[in-house]
Amino acid sequence: MGILRSGNATATQITKYSGLQIQSTSSAIPVPIAWGRNILSPNVIWYNHFLALPQYSGGKGGGKGGGGGSKQATSYDYRCAIIMALCEGPIVEIGNIWTSSTTPTNLAALGLSLFNGTTPQAPWAWASAYYPSEALGYPGVAYVCNPFYDLGASASVGDNNFEVCGFLSGSGVNALDCDPAQVIYDFLTNSQYGVGFPAASIDASSLYANAGDTSYQTYCWTAGIAFSPVLNTKESASSILSRWLQLTNSTVVWSGGVLKFLPLGDSAITASGKTWTPDLTVRYALTDEDFLHSEGEDPVKITRSDPYAGYNQQSVEIQARSDSYNTGPITAFDQSAIDRFGLRAASTVTAHEICDIAVGQRAAQLILQRGLYIRNTFEFRLSAEFCLLDPMDLVSLTDPLLGLNATVVRITDIEEADDGALSVTAEEFPQGVATSVAYPIQAKSNGVPAGDVTPNSINTPLIIEPPPSLSGGVPQLWIGASAQSADPNWGGCIVWASLDGTSYAEVSSIAVPARQGVLSASLATYGGSNPDSTDTLAADLTESGGTLQSTNSASAEAGVTLCYVDGEYLTYTTATLTATSKYNLSGLYRGLNGSTPGSHAIGGGFCLLDSAILKYDIPNADIGQTIYLKFQSVNIFGGAAQDISTCTAYPYRIQGTGVLGPVATTLAVGTAMDYGLARQADSENDDFGIVSAPVVSIIDLGNLTS
Repeated sequence: MGILRSGNATATQITKYSGLQIQSTSSAIPVPIAWGRNILSPNVIWYNHFLALPQYSGGKGGGKGGGGGSKQATSYDYRCAIIMALCEGPIVEIGNIWTSSTTPTNLAALGLSLFNGTTPQAPWAWASAYYPSEALGYPGVAYVCNPFYDLGASASVGDNNFEVCGFLSGSGVNALDCDPAQVIYDFLTNSQYGVGFPAASIDASSLYANAGDTSYQTYCWTAGIAFSPVLNTKESASSILSRWLQLTNSTVVWSGGVLKFLPLGDSAITASGKTWTPDLTVRYALTDEDFLHSEGEDPVKITRSDPYAGYNQQSVEIQARSDSYNTGPITAFDQSAIDRFGLRAASTVTAHEICDIAVGQRAAQLILQRGLYIRNTFEFRLSAEFCLLDPMDLVSLTDPLLGLNATVVRITDIEEADDGALSVTAEEFPQGVATSVAYPIQAKSNGVPAGDVTPNSINTPLIIEPPPSLSGGVPQLWIGASAQSADPNWGGCIVWASLDGTSYAEVSSIAVPARQGVLSASLATYGGSNPDSTDTLAADLTESGGTLQSTNSASAEAGVTLCYVDGEYLTYTTATLTATSKYNLSGLYRGLNGSTPGSHAIGGGFCLLDSAILKYDIPNADIGQTIYLKFQSVNIFGGAAQDISTCTAYPYRIQGTGVLGPVATTLAVGTAMDYGLARQADSENDDFGIVSAPVVSIIDLGNLTS
């Protein structure tokens, strides 16, 4: 089997792992808490039953037989029983899973079973059967497990990210994320993982929808705000709550012994079948007679910020669900302010709770407007008779010396002195800036191709034996292959060969698609001298998505654009694009390399014989035999190889067309040959192949007179 030969084997040292390979471990990290639908990484909490399975040459993806010979382990494939913890339970489900590429997979494809974290929770039955002393129930912890988890050749779990549908998933306005009001209440009061805040100390009427509908819940619904928080790092409860309130354009105040949630919106919003109406009641109209002040002091002190110091661009970093939860900024800006004062970019707000780009746009816009247009603060003192005032209440200020005439401000802070006097801080209240406009925003895509995408099979390949003028007198197979439907994920193919159609061996590979197709119009026989300026070759390269370029006459005559057209070798000068992947080729040089410039029907094969063509030498011993070729497609990363058993076998009978025998070789170089006396036997012979094969050897013996 000369064609199935392989190079000399080189002994290599194969590393064999004896256990799961991990870069770091921790036995005391917190269990994440997940609301809504977001992504998180698992933590291995138990493994056992480690297996090292030897892989032999020609193993994975190889064909039956593999070319014969003794097998030798070239690598190992590792498996183990494993439990990976996800988060606090119970969770609803696991959605997509991302491993080493951007193409998502799922639990079933990875052979994983889900325990959703109920309390109590039964131990894993497999672990109970094989490792009963180590089988734990892990109540309240959602986890996945597999008794034979594939660790690959590196004996490591790899980079896994799970889309977890946790607490309150789908309760928000977009039916995917959470209702912020319910998340905050659960975060504060849950007996298992909450912060222990008493439910009785929460003003439920300000948090949940009610008849007046000035509530935080109704505001989030009508403003289109929903999120999916995941708490997986150490952070204070006050910091978490402050961030959530900032992203939802709201605040919280302690008043009357309860915690009140107050949206900062200043205009009525109707959406999703609900209406939120802000409380714009001005509690008091304050004048000089109401302010407490010392002689010579202004009753109202105003602090005005420099407009050049205001930020006119705000970014919010979210984890976009439409982009496989990759982090990226959503940016809002005020072009008018940028034109007047120059670009002033604020620090990016980290908001991985937000997974919907529309929510991210609203949050960024509201934070921008509040920081840009609320610049003036007011300080004044009042007597104890105004003790009913709360932060977030509206009052009007009138001070002729400061130009204030019933100017509405919002109280942000109140401090009570020992004598009952109130020191009040307020901010200006330009109505309208606390309501955002929903601008359209384009979803971001990382553009990274999937590393495990399955490539298409090949089109019917070109398999020919070139004449000696092309092969240099060495018998060769020229092979061209391309992906069906011009698949952009096709990264080439591995070429396998067999002499019996059963046992295959890898013989070569193809990395570049051939520019092949069919004739879209018939091509007539040509009997004149080259070039053929009468006929036009119409080639349709749709199947391979190939392109053709024009050249000059000298290059075409020299064979630069050599093509194989249904048995004829020819070149072209001009390639005219008529439609996508369709060309009219003119300035033809017909019948090259001993071929016949015959007629060719519609649908006849066409292929450009360029560097994409595999040129494989054939041993003389294989001439006359039939070989079977299979082409195992791989993707652009060289992975996701097709199962060779599903690949089509293409038979070809080797004719030895490219062989140039000893007589022909001697005559070709111009050396005279003397065969001796006529009665002596001739020991020289040339084999031009089988009788049914064409003879394409051309030997120019010179002029008839020479």
